[in-house]
Amino acid sequence: MIYVTPRYASDRELKALAGKAGLERTHATGLLVASAIFFALGIYGLAFSALYDVGLIPLIALSVVSLATGVGVLLGRRFAFWLTLLLFPLGIVEAIATLFYSVTLSGWYSNNVVAAFNTSLVLYAVGLIVSLLLVIDKRNQLK
Repeated sequence: MIYVTPRYASDRELKALAGKAGLERTHATGLLVASAIFFALGIYGLAFSALYDVGLIPLIALSVVSLATGVGVLLGRRFAFWLTLLLFPLGIVEAIATLFYSVTLSGWYSNNVVAAFNTSLVLYAVGLIVSLLLVIDKRNQLK
């Protein structure tokens, strides 16, 4: 058996190794950006629930689905398209409802912590919108 490191391997050898493993990473920049967004949203949700309340089961579930969607988009799998379509409305409703509750309870900028939290919710919603548009645009490249 010949061991080839990526540093010294040619493109043909790397493609042969990737074919043996059965895992191919996508080459579309839009899908890579969408995957990074899904990973960031998933990590944000898990970190938030770990820091503040482990009983936030809907947030944990959405975060796990977001991480699975990020993996699917990164590997160029078709199920990621359907997970994106499932995740988007649920995530938007979650972000808008949480933002509405936060603004109603304490305002937009009562202190720096509330302002950072409200900003993170807006960025969460924007991330969902951008990733949805990128995945829909590149859906023909998903297998």
